[in-house]
Amino acid sequence: MIKDILSGWTNFIDKSEVTEEIAKERAEICATCEHAKKGMLLTFIKDSLKNIEGHYCNDCGGCPLSAKVRTKNDVCEKWQRDTK
Repeated sequence: MIKDILSGWTNFIDKSEVTEEIAKERAEICATCEHAKKGMLLTFIKDSLKNIEGHYCNDCGGCPLSAKVRTKNDVCEKWQRDTK
């Protein structure tokens, strides 16, 4: 999981592995998820995906959503369920 989030931060910066279209689709799912929480420490992260800007996932241990939605792998069961 840490490896996925690190790759997500790389993709947040250079947008290489995961397209922004996939990240946008994932962000729409996360924005309505009960596990998405606003993080006080994450307010400095400015994201083009405003619906998840500054949020983290409370289900997976606090992963920042700006990185999580940009991981190469489908690390969330809701993404897998909603994209099939």
